[in-house]
Amino acid sequence: MSDSVEKQEARVLHTHIPPVPEGMSKSQWKKVWRKQRIQETKSQYTAIRKEKRLKAREKKRAKIQEFIDRGEEIPEELKRKPRVNLNQKDSGIKIIVDCAFDDLMNDREIVSMSTQITRAYSWNKRENHFADVKVTSFNKRLKHRFDTDLHNSFHDEWKHFKFTEDAELPTENAVYLTADTEDTLETLEPGMTYIVGGIVDKNRHKLLCYNKAKELGIPTKRLPISDYIKLCGRQVLTTAHVIQIMLKYFDNHDWKEAFESVLPPRKLEDSSPESTEATGKEE
Repeated sequence: MSDSVEKQEARVLHTHIPPVPEGMSKSQWKKVWRKQRIQETKSQYTAIRKEKRLKAREKKRAKIQEFIDRGEEIPEELKRKPRVNLNQKDSGIKIIVDCAFDDLMNDREIVSMSTQITRAYSWNKRENHFADVKVTSFNKRLKHRFDTDLHNSFHDEWKHFKFTEDAELPTENAVYLTADTEDTLETLEPGMTYIVGGIVDKNRHKLLCYNKAKELGIPTKRLPISDYIKLCGRQVLTTAHVIQIMLKYFDNHDWKEAFESVLPPRKLEDSSPESTEATGKEE
């Protein structure tokens, strides 16, 4: 039986590390060597990821076929959504992804953050309501990744999505969303700006967004998760999920419906997922 795709991918990225060069620590050399290996095996890595996507599509097609064979309606979650929702309405809110934490993330976390931004853009095109989204402090490694590996995404042309090197955040009619505050966000109000921390850090930096908001005089609030659903582990979400939930909220102004339609089942079941920080932190 052939190895799993995950095992193949692990083999591609793992190899014996050569001796540490003079003047460099072991941990520094491991990071440099890993980058070199990724570049050297990029084509293999791409092929593996492609294989994973193909298998996922085949699995989905098989599930759809089962419903067709039984003469049953295909569930909404298995139906492919159109790339652009032509019937979208303006939610009236603005969203800022504060990416001023570039230096606090490692390279893998930068990749994860870029993925979350692309997902947020996709949802902003497909949901029934859109928001004007701005990515601020876009001037370091995250920008470099979009300009190089993700240059085919044409992010500079994204509709209702703006990237800026400017780090300034609004203090009037603005709320900084963070899981570390006690104040709950009861409703989303048109005309308001909601700031989400653009960081993936595996919860290394406590109270990061909360303290920044307090220093700037920006009110802080958290999504009303515990009022409507029960999550496994800490009540924290990724940056991308926070944005999608806000967009979904405008369908019926129903938080419970928004949470349950966006969050993956594993977040709502008994399995205790690895805890991660909620306003820009990876699951």
